[in-house]
Amino acid sequence: MTRGGKIEGMRNLFRTLSSSFLVGSATGLRSQMGLAAVVVRTSKAGLPSWLRSSAAARSVTVAAGAELVADKLPGTPSRLQPAGLAGRLVLGGLAAGLLAHAQKGPVVPAAALGSAAALLAAKVGHDLRARAAQTAPDPVVAVAEDGVAIALAVVGTRPERAG
Repeated sequence: MTRGGKIEGMRNLFRTLSSSFLVGSATGLRSQMGLAAVVVRTSKAGLPSWLRSSAAARSVTVAAGAELVADKLPGTPSRLQPAGLAGRLVLGGLAAGLLAHAQKGPVVPAAALGSAAALLAAKVGHDLRARAAQTAPDPVVAVAEDGVAIALAVVGTRPERAG
């Protein structure tokens, strides 16, 4: 492999892993956000056939939107409860793995990183939200957190620039 080929390979690896971290982090904040971003914003050719349909895109978008609403409800359980945390780990890994597959990157390391990022973001997001809610109304803090999750998902699924 030429030096230029090695450098390009390292760039692609960095892109895949950084995208995986961002998508996993979005999932840690809002469990449906990473997968929704991957399905809606990734080239359909890079996705498995069961996620290429417009019905799949609608389904994940509705799930992400429903979570944005449900998160503000007083009876919504903590993201750190075992079931919620397990779901974030699985969905963070799934979203990152699908994105890596679409980018022709290493799927298993990307999925592992996506899961780890989801775990980290869930804990950090929970703690920061609890602290911020001491000085601002929780719904305001929650909407700001929604914005962070959306931004992470969008940046993590940005199309590759040519040149």
